[in-house]
Amino acid sequence: MSSRTVLIGYNVRGRRVVAALRESGCTTGFTVVDSDPRRAEQAVLEGVHAVVGPCWRLRTLWLAGAHTADHIVVAVQDDDMAQRIISAVRSINDGATIITIAGGSEPQPMVKYLGADHIVNVSQADEWAPDAERPHDRGHAFADLEWTVAERAVTHDEIGCSPLDCRHQVVAVVRRGQRLWAEDPAVAVLRGEDRLLVVTPGPPRT
Repeated sequence: MSSRTVLIGYNVRGRRVVAALRESGCTTGFTVVDSDPRRAEQAVLEGVHAVVGPCWRLRTLWLAGAHTADHIVVAVQDDDMAQRIISAVRSINDGATIITIAGGSEPQPMVKYLGADHIVNVSQADEWAPDAERPHDRGHAFADLEWTVAERAVTHDEIGCSPLDCRHQVVAVVRRGQRLWAEDPAVAVLRGEDRLLVVTPGPPRT
């Protein structure tokens, strides 16, 4: 039985992944997801099935088949956005192997917490397809940041709102002792008794 792979992000990083898949003999069974129609069109011109839409939206991921994929590679250039995508992917697919390409070592504890199985540094990705174009992305812009998952109460102005509309990136909602991913439709809107797991910049407070 052949495996199915969904690649999220058809930038330079993503194209290197496709090149590596083709070098290993995988020419079918993978789908590209990108929010930029031009990059998605480029993927189609290069013979790759593509879906256009916000990469962190559940509807986009479902259209791409991420809920049934065996392997999901997150290759977006923004490490912060990668964390949000990993959270969304894991909420609809518990069994997939999630691989993310990170711009530095700082976000690695975070993406593992969110459900990534393997983390590949950009420099390692160069080894997958050494003849491909080298990435000129802004992953290094996050090298000086530390990210912390903190738990806090829902504020008064957040009650009745979607967790995705909060001013801080909400990873999950703890409701009656159960952790629900922020993208989970079961969350709907926030309640006063909910607790939030949020991503905040900076080291953990002591």
